[in-house]
Amino acid sequence: MDTEDLASSFDIAVAAGWYSAVAGLLAGFALVAILLPLDHDSAEIESERATNAVIVFVCSFFSLLILSISYAILAGRIGAGRVAGVAAHEQMLNGAAFGLSTLLLLFGLHAILGTYGANREALAPARQLILTVTSVLAPLLVLALQFSNTIDLQRFRAGGALDGIPPGLWANLLIALTATTAILLVAAARSRLPKASTAPRLIAKTVLGYTFAVTIWTSLAVPLLPVEIVTSAAIEHS
Repeated sequence: MDTEDLASSFDIAVAAGWYSAVAGLLAGFALVAILLPLDHDSAEIESERATNAVIVFVCSFFSLLILSISYAILAGRIGAGRVAGVAAHEQMLNGAAFGLSTLLLLFGLHAILGTYGANREALAPARQLILTVTSVLAPLLVLALQFSNTIDLQRFRAGGALDGIPPGLWANLLIALTATTAILLVAAARSRLPKASTAPRLIAKTVLGYTFAVTIWTSLAVPLLPVEIVTSAAIEHS
């Protein structure tokens, strides 16, 4: 089979270079945002929100910094065959980490705006918009982009162009629709759900932990595994 048939029609290396630059830029924003509460005097409840915001911004900064390096390495994966399959796999994992790390920036902004008591009423509409984007719209966008990323893996396993719609693509669509339904249900019932003050810290640390896990997986495990396992449908759907 011609090696050109194995190449993805989407140039992952070029896109990864741009993602590396954007991740580095967003990491700079997160670093600056960490300094926002320094000169802010607040009550005890607002101080807790400020602490949550700082932790969220710190986790976002480290996660985006790691992703900037990871995407720079991914930009060097130029070629077809095994290289294209591994690049598609890394693109899918990094895409989830990048989307969640970017959401952390909005998540932290929502928390920090809640600490400004004097202007709370003026900032309330902005906080509500950030909440809607962070908890509903942006997660749906991340799901859509992840579904798009899986097509590159499907194309690699098909040996080039896809003929029709393979069963794996329907499986990914079902997973995305199920997750979409869950997000909308949680958003609709959020007023009835219990709220923990430590939730922002847990979410931020989970996202950072995921980014570390993805980096370790792609750096240590992927080079030692056969490409058939790395690009398998089981790992893709998971």
